[in-house]
Amino acid sequence: MNKVNFYIDGFNIYHAIDKMKDNKLKWINYKLLCQKILKSNEIINQIFYFSAYATWKQSSFLKHRVFVRALKTENINIVLGNFKNKTKYIPNINYNYKYHEEKESDVNIAIHLVRDACRKNCNTAIILSGDSDLVPAIKMAKIENNNLKIGVVIPPNVQADSLKKASDFNIKLSEFSLSDFLFPKNIILDNKNIISCPTDWL
Repeated sequence: MNKVNFYIDGFNIYHAIDKMKDNKLKWINYKLLCQKILKSNEIINQIFYFSAYATWKQSSFLKHRVFVRALKTENINIVLGNFKNKTKYIPNINYNYKYHEEKESDVNIAIHLVRDACRKNCNTAIILSGDSDLVPAIKMAKIENNNLKIGVVIPPNVQADSLKKASDFNIKLSEFSLSDFLFPKNIILDNKNIISCPTDWL
């Protein structure tokens, strides 16, 4: 059986789901989705989820943390980056606009992808993202391991032409009914503790 690694761009996919205006889809079990993507001669080797906590937004932070706990029950590898404080000057109104920018996720995806290509620990790598910044990493991974097949799963309403061109194959996320791949409302752990879906995601 061919081994497949999955690399999930957490915020990229989250924002794509958010635009669908169906909050229950945010309680997605990525392992179930990855299993659906597999071909009959493939098995999951590893799944990586890349994201960062928006700690200054208490409600969002708590929901995200619960979601990460749910992902861990499926042995998904969690790789967290962070947010940087940014300031943008708007000359028209003489105002410094302060905002937060998510950092490191694309770099972390790139590092893990190229590392795994060098280690030859999978036959296929599949990236769930529409971020064209990942193109150089895809190209480098294929240089380091020319036997590695790399695919991308593209969110809805994203062209991602450069990603498609750099990869061996591409899949549209819209081909799947995401409601088929949700965690149960309550996840009961071996120690009888319960991880519950955030109420506004029900």
